[in-house]
Amino acid sequence: MSGSRTFFVGGNWKMNGSREDNEKLLKLLSEAHFGDNTEVLIAPPSVFLHDVRKILKKEIHVAAQNCYKVSKGAFTGEISPAMIKDIGCEWVILGHSERRSIFGESDEVGFFNSTIIRKQLLFCDI
Repeated sequence: MSGSRTFFVGGNWKMNGSREDNEKLLKLLSEAHFGDNTEVLIAPPSVFLHDVRKILKKEIHVAAQNCYKVSKGAFTGEISPAMIKDIGCEWVILGHSERRSIFGESDEVGFFNSTIIRKQLLFCDI
């Protein structure tokens, strides 16, 4: 169907999963057949990003769940857009409501980060 809209589905794993659980899920995702007008994105915890990107077929997008706005520096526990791209991921989720409610981040922080990061990665601003 030309001109039809693309169906986009994303799954944010949040702080869930283990290597064993991931292997089972990734096997199912790798064997799944999606329609031509379907885009699929998953967002595993950052410790699994590299393995997930290596295992999944390229048609399935892999996103980081958050990142900091600069490419490197003394920011303990953060990951950068450059690091995300380096492992083959092109997406990041920014401004998630949990970041605001639990960690006290403001909408302005999410907007500022998304403005900086969109030059380097595609992003989902939630």
